[in-house]
Amino acid sequence: MTNYRAILLYYSKGNTTTQIATICDCSRTTVIRAVKRAKQINLPLPVSNKITDKELYFMLYPGRGPKKEYLKPDIWAIDKDRKKRSFNKYRAWQKYCRVAKRDGYKAYGKSWFYKLYYDKLNSPCVPLTADESENIRAIRVYSILKGNYKQPSDFLRPSYMLLEQEIDEWCKKRRLDKSKIWGATVG
Repeated sequence: MTNYRAILLYYSKGNTTTQIATICDCSRTTVIRAVKRAKQINLPLPVSNKITDKELYFMLYPGRGPKKEYLKPDIWAIDKDRKKRSFNKYRAWQKYCRVAKRDGYKAYGKSWFYKLYYDKLNSPCVPLTADESENIRAIRVYSILKGNYKQPSDFLRPSYMLLEQEIDEWCKKRRLDKSKIWGATVG
């Protein structure tokens, strides 16, 4: 599931299509098409938060029509039920599919369900949504961590510097410009 809001946000910050594709975990073609459509309809960038993701999708691609919604799994409840009834993840996924069908929703495929399951249980402090890539989640985590160091004291300065180094290495590994993700001042 493509996060068009993030694509347009990072485009407005001056990132290249390759960098945006890396951040949003999609193809360069998807980035190019989304930016082209936004320009065609004269969509102001970055996109206002008043526009929902669904509205943005239909603004960019009006001919595609509404799609049946996916049921977002409640991983914590599913895991609790799975442990209580002593069955494996595959059976939990089957039960999720039955519930989605019963309620009139589409169900995620097994591999995507497993990914959501694994990510949710291994990072309880920052939840992963279905339309969020690993890189966008990492950006959110770093933003939260940097928010804790508004004015680092002498005592916290070494950990702040380590966080800065980690962010620099993360950006360098992905060939991203830190200032084009967080702006001129990070945090």
